[in-house]
Amino acid sequence: MYPYRITYAPVSASATGLASAVAYSGTGLAVTTNEASDGLCHLITIGGLAATNHAAKTFTVVGVGPSGKAQSEDLAGPNGVATITTTKYFKSVTSVQISATTGADTFNIGWATGAVSSTFPLNWRQQNFQVSLGLVITGTVNVTVQHCLDSLQGDLIAEGNETWWPHSTLASKTASADGNYAFPVVATRFLVNSVTNGATVSFSITQAR
Repeated sequence: MYPYRITYAPVSASATGLASAVAYSGTGLAVTTNEASDGLCHLITIGGLAATNHAAKTFTVVGVGPSGKAQSEDLAGPNGVATITTTKYFKSVTSVQISATTGADTFNIGWATGAVSSTFPLNWRQQNFQVSLGLVITGTVNVTVQHCLDSLQGDLIAEGNETWWPHSTLASKTASADGNYAFPVVATRFLVNSVTNGATVSFSITQAR
């Protein structure tokens, strides 16, 4: 793997980033924007704007996950003026499907603070596995590098159901730092724990050939 570096400018949470005060139409809620402007994958929020209890209905967020594969997640609807949040991270959202009509009630669709970068697969089959990692951070942001041991090939584990582990030294970083992997991992990424708009994170990965 040649040296790889990508820079993101994470954005803070936005309750209306994907849609503002949208009502049920067709089979659910339409988004007006498919993704955040920072290129990261976000936890998606749906905020109820009416007093009605929609908890018995299933709200299904449909879109694309961090590995670029189709992904969806089912949530119990909001109970009145309340917000529900996915546990999966979405790079983009195409729609929110609902199991039954919600009448004239309206909803906001946006994203929460948590975000992850795209998934970066590594050559875990390499005999002498060595990977160098670097974070170059500006502004106010808290970042954790993560790794995955699950297979990302085929359909053994659905997108968004992998287990991600924090790096032993690159966790909750607020300033530039570097580290490495000396033993095989399948993929890596970073998690944005918190951010103030204006920060940047450059993630560098170099694997020996």
